[in-house]
Amino acid sequence: MTNPFAPLYAEQNSWSAEDKSARMPVFPRLIDIEPVGLCNFRCVCCPTGLQAITRKQGMMDERVFYNIVAQCAPYETAIRLIGWGEPTLHPRIVSFVRAASDAGLLTHINTNGSKMTYDLACDLVDAGLSSIKFSFQGIDRETYKETRQVDFFGGMIEAINTILDARGEKAGRPFIAASTSTTYETPEQIEAFRGRMEHLVDHLSIGKTIFSFIDGNAVRINKDEFERLSALAAEDLKHPDPCHEVWDKLSIAWDGSIRVCCNDYDGKTNLGHVNDGLKKAWRHHVIEEYRARLLKKDYGGPLCSTCYEYQEH
Repeated sequence: MTNPFAPLYAEQNSWSAEDKSARMPVFPRLIDIEPVGLCNFRCVCCPTGLQAITRKQGMMDERVFYNIVAQCAPYETAIRLIGWGEPTLHPRIVSFVRAASDAGLLTHINTNGSKMTYDLACDLVDAGLSSIKFSFQGIDRETYKETRQVDFFGGMIEAINTILDARGEKAGRPFIAASTSTTYETPEQIEAFRGRMEHLVDHLSIGKTIFSFIDGNAVRINKDEFERLSALAAEDLKHPDPCHEVWDKLSIAWDGSIRVCCNDYDGKTNLGHVNDGLKKAWRHHVIEEYRARLLKKDYGGPLCSTCYEYQEH
């Protein structure tokens, strides 16, 4: 099965930063929306899980979401329901997917799988969800629990099977993906995980766990674990080049405020509100400053300095 987002991603990935700058569209190619700024997991690789986020947390008002859809529809801009929370916690998530799908927009959800009942899976399929990604950490029960701080590895497998059953053989959508990240797992362990997953999902990506958010004052882990994870965080990291964030999309927080990129979990770069217009935010002087810096491969500052590529094995 083909990922409906694949043509968009392929086009983006084929361009250099200079190409992206020269081909700037009048409106973002992609919009990331945070339906929920809360999560039911406490992962040690995430500022939400670490409870390190200082901005107010909550859920998106449906009027804000429908406003985003209305602005995206004329440009056929794809929408991804992700962010620094678990999207399926939102009681209107199916309605959100349906509204965007009815407007002719591609829709995607990232999920930890914890709320994936059969009824929800059927509703999402019926609403026209284009793709869904189940986000693991680790490659087995032990490594998953270590990072996610919850014993739900088996539950993730069940959640994937649930959406597979709801999709059926003839529905065609959603495209089902899974991703995980690793720290010290061996190549043999990783390949065993790959073999286990390849018949369950349409695409699997395996990258490196990034611990950019580790803070010794905030982390709910012991000192030895903090030092070990901090050492792992410094290994083999590189900044994305080109950066897809500032030239391809906007990120919208649950309260409707617009950010430069997905790495801005604490709202340091407010480009305005959805009600002020996405097109206006797209050429806001702050995001233009980031574009200018990144053209020079300047990764200074609080966002770019802690942003690293998700390295595929």
